[in-house]
Amino acid sequence: MVKKLIIAGVIVSGAVGVLLYSAVNATAKSVMTVNALSTEKGELSQIRLGARVAEGQIEYQTTPNFRLSFSVHDIKDPGPTIRVVYNGIMPDTLKVGRDVILEGDFRGGEFVASSLLTQCPSKYEVPEPKQG
Repeated sequence: MVKKLIIAGVIVSGAVGVLLYSAVNATAKSVMTVNALSTEKGELSQIRLGARVAEGQIEYQTTPNFRLSFSVHDIKDPGPTIRVVYNGIMPDTLKVGRDVILEGDFRGGEFVASSLLTQCPSKYEVPEPKQG
C-alpha cells in the first residue's frame, strides 16, 4: 500500500514538473533590441521587441480598420529605425520618446506587431534645487 502511494506521488510530481517547465518555456521570451533586429536578414516570427518611439509621424487610421504605424529606435542608442505596423486601437500614452514593448513578426524590414504596450509616464518629477 505504501509503495503504491510513493509511486503515485512520484508520477504526480513528475507530471506537475513537466507542466511547469512547458508553461515557463511557452511564456518566456527574450526582448530583442532594434539594433539587433536591424541586422537580421530574414523573417522572424513571434518575437518581443523593446524600443523607443522615434521622432517622426505617428500615423493612425480609424477607417475601415484601426491601423497604427510609427518608427522605433533602440532605447540606449538611437541609431537605425524600424517601421512598426499595428492593427488595433492606439494607446493614449503612445508618444514620441516613449518606450514600448512590441510582440509580433519581423517581415521585409518592417515589424508587424500583434501586441503593443507603452511605458506609463512617470509622475515623479525631480525637485529643483533651491537657489541661495
